[in-house]
Amino acid sequence: MTTFADENTPEAAADLLARLKQELPSLGHREARAARHLLANFPLAGLTTVAEFAEQSGVSTATVLRLVKRLGFPVYAQFQGALKDHLETRLQSPLKRIETRRAAGGDYIDRYFGQLADHMAGMRETLDRGAFDAVAALLADGRRDIHVIGGRYSGHIASYFADLLVTVRPKVHPVAGQTQRWTQQLLDINRNSVLVVFDVRRYQPDVVEFARLAALQGATVVVFTDPWLSPATRVARHVITFPVTSVSAFDMVSVGSAVAEALLGLIVQKSGTSGKERMVTLEALREGRTHKTRRHKKGTITNDT
Repeated sequence: MTTFADENTPEAAADLLARLKQELPSLGHREARAARHLLANFPLAGLTTVAEFAEQSGVSTATVLRLVKRLGFPVYAQFQGALKDHLETRLQSPLKRIETRRAAGGDYIDRYFGQLADHMAGMRETLDRGAFDAVAALLADGRRDIHVIGGRYSGHIASYFADLLVTVRPKVHPVAGQTQRWTQQLLDINRNSVLVVFDVRRYQPDVVEFARLAALQGATVVVFTDPWLSPATRVARHVITFPVTSVSAFDMVSVGSAVAEALLGLIVQKSGTSGKERMVTLEALREGRTHKTRRHKKGTITNDT
């Protein structure tokens, strides 16, 4: 059994979530039932009493306590302590970070860019290549219609991502503007749709709700989020995480932007000739020309006018 060195840390809660997902396939039926309830309502399900957790999961209190021990916590109180710290970190405001960063000392610029470099190096080592490749293949599929949404700050990444993606493939629809109009976009979302969500702490409820409704419409949901996980991940088929912690009072989205740019490059590779032809046509139009392509059995003849 794994025991965390310090259960009452945000890192312990992040480890808890990772271990919960890792352990799920090997859990017994009743423990798995409790684990799935916790995953679907993380971390709030674990902040109730052990009796309430058991009742809501449809299992016994003994089953919940066995699950908690399997996750590395000798007692339920330590398990809850990690969840509370996780929740505090997840919802941490810039004002709170100012107080914690002041005590760090040292050269600010060195610390900032040193941390950014560490985050980038960490992404190279920890990125789930299989999931990343699957997402790229999904978004390169021209038969799919793609919808892209982001929160207050992550929306800048979403907008940038959608703006470049439309140069590679058709049927890309940013979800933007007044939130009251977002529901109208749901009318055209179905099983052939993919919703790409960018959402980092302090997660935006209307973005989460849009993801939930899109999933109900049949869309495949892909979520890009921080290690504490947007609630939108509950309805996601694919989840890609990236670090946001910073020595600044504000979280950094630089790593998220880099992930989006890397994904765009991979989509271009998977789009093949169709993506290249679309980009050539765009460049021709920008120069005031048209780009016409005629296909023949022996090859492709391109005419510019």
